[in-house]
Order: sequence, then structure tokens, then C-alpha cells
Amino acid sequence: MTADKETIIGAETRISGEIRGEEDLVIRGRVDGKIHLSQTLTVEKGAIVAADVDVRTLVVSGTLVGSIVASESVRLFASARVVGDLAAPRVVMESGAAYRGRVDMGDVEVARAAVASHAAVAKPSVTPADAAKARPVLPRMAALPRTVAPVAVPPKVAPKLAVSGERAASPEATHASPPVFPRVAGVAGGSAPAWAKKKIRRR
Repeated sequence: MTADKETIIGAETRISGEIRGEEDLVIRGRVDGKIHLSQTLTVEKGAIVAADVDVRTLVVSGTLVGSIVASESVRLFASARVVGDLAAPRVVMESGAAYRGRVDMGDVEVARAAVASHAAVAKPSVTPADAAKARPVLPRMAALPRTVAPVAVPPKVAPKLAVSGERAASPEATHASPPVFPRVAGVAGGSAPAWAKKKIRRR
């Protein structure tokens, strides 16, 4: 027997949280959290449910991940993909359906209590300060020295100038004052001595 009313979650709708109700629920979109119904839950093809489910009747054609408790029956169609423990007095699985988990067809109330106790165990909360402490501390690198040792530069060598017929003169010699020739006795005003003139005439 189905309920008089039916709620549909559209294909473009996504719900995160807990859903409770007294009427049939059809999911075509995505639901994350918990679902607790007194009637039938239908997960259509293409829908994704990641939640713990506690319903009267479950019909799955899509994907469901979570613990399942059904007080009457569970039916998995060929396109169903289910992962999680399942507890129901009657389970029907068509050829082609994929299921991974444990099936319990015993006392549903015991399975419901086990699911409730498992959900009551809260995960330890992690504060930002604890997360910062858990991060590895990178070692500090030694600072590079600011001063750099001077690089020895070879002294510049001035090129030597070669003079024809003589040894190469050093740069100092090229800048020296011109040589001073001795003055010849008897020379006045640049004229040659008298004895030199006589010898020239004799020749």
C-alpha cells in the first residue's frame, strides 16, 4: 500500500542533510546525508544517494551508497548500483544489479539499532590550530653570506715597442727626455771651426 502523497526530488536538485517524512519519496537528483521515511523510497535511474536509509520499502534503479534498513522489503533493479550493509526481511535483486556489502535478513530492529549506534559515534573535530600543529615544519636554510671574496685580477702589462736595430724599449724609455749632445768647442752660431774649413778647402 502506497501513501496518498508523493514527493519528488528533481534531476537538477541536490540536497545535503537529513530527510524525514511520512509519505513516499522519489529521488531523481542527488541526496547526501540521512533519509528516514515511514513509507517507500524510490531511487530512480541516474539518481545518486549517499546516505544511511531507514524506510519501509526501498526500490533502487540508480546508485545508493550507505547503510540500508527496510522494515518490509528491498528491490534492486538491473541498473541498480548499491554499496553498503543491507538489512530487510525480504530482498529481491534482478539480474544485472550490482551490490557490495553484507545482507542481513534477520531481525530488522537489531539492524536499525546497530545503524543508530554507529551514527551516534561522532568523529573527533579538528580545529585549525590542531591542523596547523600537524603540518610538517620545513627546515630553515642557512642564509648566504653577503660579502664575496674579491677575485684576483692580473696586472695589466704594457706592450713593448720594438725599435729597429736595437733592443725593445720599455714604456718608461719612450717617455724619457731626448738625449743631450755635447757641444763642440769653437762652434759659434752653428758655424764650423776654422781648422775644419781649411781641411775642406784642401780637398
